[in-house]
Amino acid sequence: NCYKLMFRVSSTPSAKKLIGTIRRELKTTLNQVGAILLDEARRATPVAKGRARRGWTKRSMNNEVRIANRVPYIERLENNYSKQTKGRGVMTPAIRNTNKRRVR
Repeated sequence: NCYKLMFRVSSTPSAKKLIGTIRRELKTTLNQVGAILLDEARRATPVAKGRARRGWTKRSMNNEVRIANRVPYIERLENNYSKQTKGRGVMTPAIRNTNKRRVR
């Protein structure tokens, strides 16, 4: 046998407006934090010729922000291949500094 459970949630127009406002604010905050993280990742990336630093990108889709770097050797930099990272990699200081700068 198969049973289906269903329920319906209804809300007042004022609750829908509040939920819409919260969603917009969350999306705005997510994009702001993503922009700060992108900036901090660039700052934390060692520079020889600048390719890895220029390789950082940010994409926003729905309720998601992706920060990426497609440079083939970015993982080596993250794993402290460069002495410029001082044993901290790239993302650890980027995340720490993002937390310091983020909108509150």
